[in-house]
Amino acid sequence: MEEALHEAPTSHSHDVRGIHHVGITVRDLDRSLVFYRDLLGMRVLDRSKDEDVAAVVGIPGARVQAADLDAGQGQVLELLEYGAPKAPATLPDPNTIGTCHVSLQVDNLPEAVARLETAGIGTLGEIVALTEGGVWTGCTVVYVRDPDGMIIELLEHRADV
Repeated sequence: MEEALHEAPTSHSHDVRGIHHVGITVRDLDRSLVFYRDLLGMRVLDRSKDEDVAAVVGIPGARVQAADLDAGQGQVLELLEYGAPKAPATLPDPNTIGTCHVSLQVDNLPEAVARLETAGIGTLGEIVALTEGGVWTGCTVVYVRDPDGMIIELLEHRADV
């Protein structure tokens, strides 16, 4: 099995061609919009109310309201607030198996962090410039949590590095 992981992929008509969108379940859509729209500057593309999503998510009676945000370069961040049924919130650590984070590219990381800190939102660690090489060369990153505890990586990429 280990060898198969390192083999070159074969061409198939169903190969992944990109990430269409990332969805995050939130407790309160309006509160989350303050974070993503107002503090991080993401534009709302669409907003829906009280959609029946039971068939899609496999949860009887599931209903959501949602907002689609412009994440740049044709990418969408979808925020989903379940009206029914409600589930308990969890706050996984970055090293918990299965934990995901969303990396949002910003133009000015110190400025974005300052806006968040003014709003009472701190960072999980320090702002770090990545210098090890590869695709991360020239990136400066920091982790924060959104209002529901979702781990968000803010990333500034300088092409001149």
